Amino acid sequence: MADRIVRIPARYNGPPDTANGGYACGTFAKLAADHQRPPVAVALLGAPRLDQTLEFRPGTRRSQIWDGDRLIATMTTAAAEFPAVEAVSLRAAAEASARYRGRAGGHPFPTCFVCGVSREPADGFPVAPGEVPGAPGVVACPWTPTVASSDRPELVWSVLDCPGGWTADPVREPMVLTRMTAVLRRPPRPLVPHVVVARRGRRHGRTTAVGTALYDDRGELVAKATAMWTAVGVRERTDGRDLGDPR
Repeated sequence: MADRIVRIPARYNGPPDTANGGYACGTFAKLAADHQRPPVAVALLGAPRLDQTLEFRPGTRRSQIWDGDRLIATMTTAAAEFPAVEAVSLRAAAEASARYRGRAGGHPFPTCFVCGVSREPADGFPVAPGEVPGAPGVVACPWTPTVASSDRPELVWSVLDCPGGWTADPVREPMVLTRMTAVLRRPPRPLVPHVVVARRGRRHGRTTAVGTALYDDRGELVAKATAMWTAVGVRERTDGRDLGDPR
């Protein structure tokens, strides 16, 4: 039964006490890969706690992640193929990153291991997506994969997650990741600059569709993702019921 137990190390946080949404989704999708036909869609129903024993329950149509008696995630085969967000150049991504609003104060979760401004670069991923001029709802930034991230899909899911939250205004209206599907075409090349780009899609009520993509330095698609984010109130954001990595 050991293969049905998973723990998310405290290092991979989004909010201080819960997992980064992309890391959690990537971890759960990898567990479900032998049971659900890829690409796997992960729905986060509750915030995955860090350094806690979580149980993976496989199913032929739907697999689940439980935290004790609390269902926190389900994994199914994604319903349809989805397009990749268009690439931007490495230079444009660097210029956009200079406008990263997280540095200006008000970052909802400054210790997030992907886009947090209070983490040392060696202890996290310095992902800092900023607005692309002339492209409303589009953000981009450079990202240089480490050797470890080229071998661990859940780290690529993490990088595909966070920029999506910055396509809107996370200070004015915090949102949480509630669903994510990623397609990794190949591992990123370590120590080579890449570009991650995200685009805000349609909004329906409290939910917003977001797409993200990862390109290498030659403009070739490495990975893509589609996600749903849900707006939450202040109390929901601070009482431990976050669903993933709020922005």
